[in-house]
Amino acid sequence: MNQYLLVMTACIDPSAGQYPLTRADPKIRLEDYKAALRYWLDFSDNRIQKILFIENSGSPLDSLKTIATEENPKKKGVEFISLDCNWYPPGGHYGYAELRMLDLGLRESRLRTSTSHMIKISGRFKFPALTKLLNRLPEDFDAAADTRVWQNLYHRHTYPNVTTQIILFKHDFYKKHLQECYRDLESGIETHMEWVYYHKLAGLSPTHKVIFRFPCNVNPVGFPAHREKSYNHPSQLAINAIRGAARCVLPNWWI
Repeated sequence: MNQYLLVMTACIDPSAGQYPLTRADPKIRLEDYKAALRYWLDFSDNRIQKILFIENSGSPLDSLKTIATEENPKKKGVEFISLDCNWYPPGGHYGYAELRMLDLGLRESRLRTSTSHMIKISGRFKFPALTKLLNRLPEDFDAAADTRVWQNLYHRHTYPNVTTQIILFKHDFYKKHLQECYRDLESGIETHMEWVYYHKLAGLSPTHKVIFRFPCNVNPVGFPAHREKSYNHPSQLAINAIRGAARCVLPNWWI
Protein backbone atom coordinates (compact mmCIF):
# COMPACT_ATOMS: atom_id res chain seq x y z
CA MET A 1 0.00 0.00 0.00
CA ASN A 2 1.30 3.45 -0.91
CA GLN A 3 2.20 5.70 1.99
CA TYR A 4 1.61 9.36 1.29
CA LEU A 5 3.26 12.52 2.52
CA LEU A 6 0.57 15.21 2.68
CA VAL A 7 2.36 18.41 1.65
CA MET A 8 0.52 21.57 2.70
CA THR A 9 1.91 24.61 0.89
CA ALA A 10 1.26 27.89 2.66
CA CYS A 11 1.75 31.64 2.47
CA ILE A 12 0.48 33.30 5.62
CA ASP A 13 1.51 36.83 4.67
CA PRO A 14 1.27 37.37 0.89
CA SER A 15 2.06 41.09 1.07
CA ALA A 16 5.56 40.68 -0.41
CA GLY A 17 4.12 39.34 -3.66
CA GLN A 18 2.85 41.57 -6.44
CA TYR A 19 -0.22 39.47 -7.17
CA PRO A 20 -3.52 40.97 -5.88
CA LEU A 21 -5.50 38.69 -3.57
CA THR A 22 -8.93 39.06 -2.04
CA ARG A 23 -8.13 36.89 0.97
CA ALA A 24 -4.89 38.62 1.90
CA ASP A 25 -5.17 39.35 5.63
CA PRO A 26 -2.46 37.29 7.40
CA LYS A 27 -4.66 36.79 10.47
CA ILE A 28 -7.52 35.35 8.39
CA ARG A 29 -5.18 33.20 6.35
CA LEU A 30 -3.51 31.84 9.49
CA GLU A 31 -6.93 30.81 10.83
CA ASP A 32 -7.57 29.03 7.52
CA TYR A 33 -4.32 27.09 7.88
CA LYS A 34 -5.04 26.22 11.50
CA ALA A 35 -8.49 24.86 10.62
CA ALA A 36 -7.07 22.85 7.72
CA LEU A 37 -4.24 21.42 9.86
CA ARG A 38 -6.74 20.27 12.49
CA TYR A 39 -8.79 18.62 9.75
CA TRP A 40 -5.83 16.68 8.35
CA LEU A 41 -4.55 15.67 11.79
CA ASP A 42 -7.92 14.01 12.39
CA PHE A 43 -8.29 12.64 8.84
CA SER A 44 -9.14 8.94 9.00
CA ASP A 45 -7.03 7.28 6.33
CA ASN A 46 -4.14 5.07 7.35
CA ARG A 47 -2.28 5.93 4.16
CA ILE A 48 -1.82 9.50 5.36
CA GLN A 49 0.24 9.45 8.54
CA LYS A 50 2.83 12.11 7.67
CA ILE A 51 2.23 15.83 7.10
CA LEU A 52 4.72 18.37 5.79
CA PHE A 53 3.74 22.03 6.23
CA ILE A 54 5.82 24.42 4.09
CA GLU A 55 5.39 28.18 4.54
CA ASN A 56 7.08 30.71 2.25
CA SER A 57 6.63 34.15 3.82
CA GLY A 58 8.80 33.65 6.90
CA SER A 59 5.78 34.03 9.21
CA PRO A 60 5.85 32.54 12.73
CA LEU A 61 4.49 29.00 12.89
CA ASP A 62 4.29 28.66 16.69
CA SER A 63 0.49 28.40 16.86
CA LEU A 64 0.46 25.73 14.16
CA LYS A 65 3.18 23.76 15.91
CA THR A 66 1.16 23.89 19.13
CA ILE A 67 -1.84 22.40 17.31
CA ALA A 68 0.33 19.60 15.92
CA THR A 69 1.60 18.83 19.41
CA GLU A 70 -1.57 19.21 21.45
CA GLU A 71 -4.36 18.41 18.96
CA ASN A 72 -3.05 15.36 17.16
CA PRO A 73 -5.45 12.53 18.07
CA LYS A 74 -3.97 10.05 15.60
CA LYS A 75 -0.36 10.91 16.52
CA LYS A 76 0.62 11.70 12.96
CA GLY A 77 4.13 12.79 12.12
CA VAL A 78 4.19 16.52 11.36
CA GLU A 79 7.07 18.56 10.02
CA PHE A 80 7.19 22.34 9.62
CA ILE A 81 9.54 24.10 7.24
CA SER A 82 9.70 27.90 7.25
CA LEU A 83 11.08 29.70 4.20
CA ASP A 84 11.31 33.28 2.99
CA CYS A 85 10.84 32.97 -0.76
CA ASN A 86 7.51 34.60 -1.57
CA TRP A 87 8.68 36.48 -4.61
CA TYR A 88 8.58 35.98 -8.35
CA PRO A 89 9.87 37.70 -11.48
CA PRO A 90 8.25 41.04 -12.43
CA GLY A 91 5.02 40.39 -14.26
CA GLY A 92 5.08 36.78 -13.14
CA HIS A 93 2.56 34.63 -11.35
CA TYR A 94 2.47 33.55 -7.70
CA GLY A 95 2.82 29.96 -8.93
CA TYR A 96 6.55 30.65 -9.30
CA ALA A 97 6.86 31.14 -5.55
CA GLU A 98 4.80 28.02 -4.86
CA LEU A 99 6.84 25.81 -7.17
CA ARG A 100 10.09 27.07 -5.68
CA MET A 101 8.79 26.67 -2.13
CA LEU A 102 7.81 23.08 -2.89
CA ASP A 103 11.29 22.25 -4.18
CA LEU A 104 13.11 23.89 -1.28
CA GLY A 105 10.82 22.38 1.34
CA LEU A 106 10.99 18.85 -0.03
CA ARG A 107 14.78 18.99 -0.07
CA GLU A 108 14.80 19.73 3.66
CA SER A 109 12.09 17.24 4.61
CA ARG A 110 12.91 14.22 6.78
CA LEU A 111 9.45 12.69 6.41
CA ARG A 112 9.77 12.51 2.64
CA THR A 113 12.16 9.56 2.86
CA SER A 114 9.65 7.42 4.78
CA THR A 115 6.84 7.73 2.21
CA SER A 116 6.44 6.63 -1.41
CA HIS A 117 4.24 9.41 -2.80
CA MET A 118 3.24 12.94 -1.99
CA ILE A 119 -0.11 14.67 -2.13
CA LYS A 120 0.53 18.35 -2.69
CA ILE A 121 -2.40 20.48 -1.56
CA SER A 122 -3.04 24.18 -1.15
CA GLY A 123 -2.69 24.30 2.60
CA ARG A 124 -5.82 26.30 3.45
CA PHE A 125 -8.18 23.71 1.95
CA LYS A 126 -9.84 20.49 3.03
CA PHE A 127 -10.62 17.70 0.56
CA PRO A 128 -13.28 15.36 1.97
CA ALA A 129 -13.19 13.12 -1.13
CA LEU A 130 -9.47 12.38 -0.86
CA THR A 131 -9.94 8.82 0.42
CA LYS A 132 -12.37 8.12 -2.42
CA LEU A 133 -9.73 9.32 -4.89
CA LEU A 134 -6.96 7.20 -3.37
CA ASN A 135 -9.21 4.14 -3.44
CA ARG A 136 -9.77 4.59 -7.17
CA LEU A 137 -6.20 5.34 -8.21
CA PRO A 138 -3.91 2.45 -9.23
CA GLU A 139 -1.12 1.57 -6.84
CA ASP A 140 1.70 2.13 -9.33
CA PHE A 141 1.03 5.62 -10.72
CA ASP A 142 3.79 8.21 -11.21
CA ALA A 143 1.59 11.29 -11.21
CA ALA A 144 -2.13 11.99 -10.91
CA ALA A 145 -3.66 15.34 -11.77
CA ASP A 146 -7.01 16.76 -12.78
CA THR A 147 -6.70 18.33 -16.22
CA ARG A 148 -9.07 20.92 -17.61
CA VAL A 149 -9.53 22.74 -20.87
CA TRP A 150 -12.52 24.72 -19.68
CA GLN A 151 -11.85 27.05 -16.76
CA ASN A 152 -15.58 27.61 -16.41
CA LEU A 153 -18.63 27.53 -18.63
CA TYR A 154 -17.81 30.83 -20.34
CA HIS A 155 -14.03 31.02 -20.81
CA ARG A 156 -11.93 28.37 -22.49
CA HIS A 157 -8.16 28.01 -22.21
CA THR A 158 -6.24 27.67 -25.44
CA TYR A 159 -4.73 24.43 -24.14
CA PRO A 160 -5.20 22.10 -21.16
CA ASN A 161 -3.88 22.86 -17.70
CA VAL A 162 -3.71 20.80 -14.54
CA THR A 163 -5.31 22.04 -11.34
CA THR A 164 -2.72 22.41 -8.59
CA GLN A 165 -4.92 22.75 -5.51
CA ILE A 166 -4.36 19.00 -5.21
CA ILE A 167 -1.94 16.95 -7.27
CA LEU A 168 -0.13 13.67 -6.54
CA PHE A 169 3.36 12.44 -7.42
CA LYS A 170 5.62 9.51 -6.74
CA HIS A 171 8.68 10.95 -5.01
CA ASP A 172 11.26 9.52 -7.42
CA PHE A 173 9.24 10.68 -10.41
CA TYR A 174 9.00 14.22 -9.04
CA LYS A 175 12.75 14.37 -8.38
CA LYS A 176 13.60 13.27 -11.90
CA HIS A 177 11.04 15.17 -13.98
CA LEU A 178 9.56 18.09 -12.07
CA GLN A 179 12.16 19.66 -9.82
CA GLU A 180 12.97 23.27 -10.72
CA CYS A 181 9.82 23.67 -12.82
CA TYR A 182 9.74 27.26 -11.60
CA ARG A 183 12.61 28.05 -13.95
CA ASP A 184 10.19 27.62 -16.86
CA LEU A 185 8.38 30.68 -15.51
CA GLU A 186 11.51 32.84 -15.44
CA SER A 187 11.65 33.26 -19.20
CA GLY A 188 8.11 34.61 -19.46
CA ILE A 189 7.20 32.04 -22.13
CA GLU A 190 5.01 30.26 -19.61
CA THR A 191 3.04 32.30 -17.08
CA HIS A 192 1.22 29.79 -14.82
CA MET A 193 2.36 26.70 -12.94
CA GLU A 194 -0.78 24.88 -14.10
CA TRP A 195 0.40 25.14 -17.71
CA VAL A 196 4.01 24.24 -16.86
CA TYR A 197 2.94 21.06 -15.10
CA TYR A 198 0.67 20.05 -17.96
CA HIS A 199 3.39 20.52 -20.58
CA LYS A 200 5.95 18.66 -18.48
CA LEU A 201 3.64 15.70 -17.90
CA ALA A 202 2.21 15.60 -21.42
CA GLY A 203 5.71 15.69 -22.92
CA LEU A 204 6.80 12.46 -21.24
CA SER A 205 6.78 9.14 -23.02
CA PRO A 206 3.74 6.85 -22.68
CA THR A 207 5.81 4.51 -20.52
CA HIS A 208 5.28 6.87 -17.60
CA LYS A 209 2.15 6.20 -15.59
CA VAL A 210 0.54 9.63 -15.60
CA ILE A 211 -3.16 10.06 -14.89
CA PHE A 212 -4.49 13.26 -16.42
CA ARG A 213 -7.98 13.17 -15.02
CA PHE A 214 -9.20 12.19 -11.59
CA PRO A 215 -11.79 9.40 -11.65
CA CYS A 216 -14.01 11.41 -9.29
CA ASN A 217 -14.55 14.97 -8.16
CA VAL A 218 -12.15 16.03 -5.39
CA ASN A 219 -13.57 19.43 -4.52
CA PRO A 220 -11.89 21.80 -2.06
CA VAL A 221 -13.63 23.15 1.01
CA GLY A 222 -12.61 26.65 2.01
CA PHE A 223 -12.22 30.13 0.57
CA PRO A 224 -10.20 30.80 -2.59
CA ALA A 225 -7.64 33.58 -2.49
CA HIS A 226 -9.03 35.51 -5.45
CA ARG A 227 -12.72 35.90 -4.68
CA GLU A 228 -14.99 36.25 -1.66
CA LYS A 229 -17.31 33.34 -2.45
CA SER A 230 -16.38 30.07 -0.76
CA TYR A 231 -16.15 26.78 -2.61
CA ASN A 232 -19.50 25.87 -1.04
CA HIS A 233 -21.26 28.74 -2.81
CA PRO A 234 -24.27 27.49 -4.84
CA SER A 235 -22.74 28.59 -8.14
CA GLN A 236 -19.59 26.57 -7.45
CA LEU A 237 -21.60 23.56 -6.30
CA ALA A 238 -23.49 23.67 -9.59
CA ILE A 239 -20.22 23.68 -11.55
CA ASN A 240 -18.99 20.77 -9.44
CA ALA A 241 -22.15 18.81 -10.25
CA ILE A 242 -21.67 19.40 -13.97
CA ARG A 243 -18.04 18.28 -13.75
CA GLY A 244 -19.02 15.19 -11.83
CA ALA A 245 -21.63 14.22 -14.41
CA ALA A 246 -19.21 14.89 -17.28
CA ARG A 247 -16.70 12.41 -15.85
CA CYS A 248 -19.28 9.69 -16.47
CA VAL A 249 -21.10 10.72 -19.64
CA LEU A 250 -18.44 12.87 -21.37
CA PRO A 251 -15.11 11.36 -20.26
CA ASN A 252 -13.12 13.14 -22.98
CA TRP A 253 -14.57 16.56 -22.18
CA TRP A 254 -12.20 18.08 -19.62
CA ILE A 255 -14.03 20.80 -17.73
